[in-house]
Amino acid sequence: MKIRALHFTVILVLIFSCSCLLAQKKLLHIDEVPNPVAYEKYADVEGFFIFDENSTHPVQHSVFDESIVVMDGWPVKENGSTNRGGIFANLDDDPELEIIYNIGTKCWAWNIDGSYVDGWPKTVSSSPEYGAPAYGDIDGDGYEEIVVSCRQPGTGNTGRIYAFERDGSTVTGFPIYCDGGPTRTPVLADLDGDGAMEIIVELRKWPDGKVCVYHGDASIMVGWPVTMDYIPGSSVAVGDITGDDIPEIIAESYYKVWAFSINGDTLPGFPYGPGANRVFSYSSPVIADLEGFGNPVIIVGDHSTNSGNGAVHVIKSDGTSYPGWPQYVSNWIYGPVSVADIDGDNNLDIAVGDQVLSGVPADYVYAWDKDGNDLPGFPIGPTWAVNTQIIIADLDGDSMLELMFDDNTSAGIYSGYNHDGTMMDGWPLEVEGTSFFINPMAFDANGDGNLNLNGGGHDGDTNESWIYLWDAGVTYNEELAVLPILQYNVRHTGVYGEKGNPTVGLEKRETLHQVSANCYPNPCKSSTRLFLELNEPGNLTLSVFDLKGSIIEQLNYGVTQAGKIQKQLNASSWDTGVYFVQLRLDGLNVANVKLVVEH
Repeated sequence: MKIRALHFTVILVLIFSCSCLLAQKKLLHIDEVPNPVAYEKYADVEGFFIFDENSTHPVQHSVFDESIVVMDGWPVKENGSTNRGGIFANLDDDPELEIIYNIGTKCWAWNIDGSYVDGWPKTVSSSPEYGAPAYGDIDGDGYEEIVVSCRQPGTGNTGRIYAFERDGSTVTGFPIYCDGGPTRTPVLADLDGDGAMEIIVELRKWPDGKVCVYHGDASIMVGWPVTMDYIPGSSVAVGDITGDDIPEIIAESYYKVWAFSINGDTLPGFPYGPGANRVFSYSSPVIADLEGFGNPVIIVGDHSTNSGNGAVHVIKSDGTSYPGWPQYVSNWIYGPVSVADIDGDNNLDIAVGDQVLSGVPADYVYAWDKDGNDLPGFPIGPTWAVNTQIIIADLDGDSMLELMFDDNTSAGIYSGYNHDGTMMDGWPLEVEGTSFFINPMAFDANGDGNLNLNGGGHDGDTNESWIYLWDAGVTYNEELAVLPILQYNVRHTGVYGEKGNPTVGLEKRETLHQVSANCYPNPCKSSTRLFLELNEPGNLTLSVFDLKGSIIEQLNYGVTQAGKIQKQLNASSWDTGVYFVQLRLDGLNVANVKLVVEH
């Protein structure tokens, strides 16, 4: 017999039968029930979960659409569990994308036919399945790496961060031993403008919670780690919330939302508290400019420790609440919120699903406009528990947005709904096991112009996971693939509009003409020094652009020899603001450096 929500409910009803008619929802701790390990995935950071006792909603599912077919070689089956889904990436010289997942104690990579990519899977020393892998260039060599964060099950007091080249070899300096277990998924972003991405994680070592930033050489960035007030359970978001085009790091502890500058300073007005008896857990923050006027906000879900409900908070850059928020939902929120123009009115909307442990559908998918008003047709439900971030893309070829999300049901499905809250024809998609916590993806895997969908299921009895790749039978609309993967992109920055995901047919990069570059000081007042390292000689030119794209300065250094070089830039005549320094070698764009001038 497979462990399913219904079977959990039967056990709990027997245990708490004396009180089943007194309340609909009960707050429980995993220490109160038999076999606590079986309930860990339902519990929050502190081990509490909500059990629905009296839900009587019916469940209705449509017939599976035969036009959506499982591709040859799929599903693949591996031992172990997985959370937060996978990524798609280009790991080898063929034009197709590969699919990468953390399952059990390994990071797996498959070709489009379901076979293993050469050099994969990679075994790690602790458990990576609590989060998805990340993909980005962490060492500035022009090629992406795969980053995996691992922590010991349970306490999360120890952990490691692994980084692999695309061929599966280990990046120099890795793995990193972490003083605390990294929670969920690593995030990659270039914080210092040197062309290489940093690795940003939250660390949990009870009762301490920290945020730490690592360079691609495994060293810790100056100013980090920083300590929060308590342990975390989510990943960070990285994006500009102050309007200066310099990213900030948004992190959650169990009790607060924090905003840090890239040097580790806490922004004025933070941390933000959700209110009495309210806490944050696995709902990683999202950043979006709801008004389109250059004022991004933080959007995150929480849950109550006494009433059993959840709430979505929208937090401005000064740490205050956005008008019309928070908005409350019936049950806890575990998945990151999703931001997109769902109804097509040219204004951004916010969607999320809630979750409760129940034997019948008791949850809903909510969608609001930026002012907190329900969108027509929402909330959707009742449905089973939703624990992933809702994928938003054109899923049926009608040039409108649809919603796809996991469904904690004994059937094992992914649900699909139209922008007006109606179920898509022919859905849901069926999987072996339960799709609980396994984030789906939408992309074109082989460049044939058709939409591919990816997701998976896990069986708790056998501890096996199945990963699926579907051909949706409709044209892939990349422009409408607004939220195709967890936290918008394979770097998981959580910023609406920030995609830059791998595509089929990516040309092999030219190994010559590689340049590493950075400016110091940055920000600067009147001048800065440009530090370069060329691995080949060539004709070197420099152009400086402002935010409007206007050229501020152009310099031609002529033929420049390979090696380390320093160049002085005089910024005394430039206005205060953000600039981009573009370097070209023999006419090829080889490096871009963001420079901030403060007079």
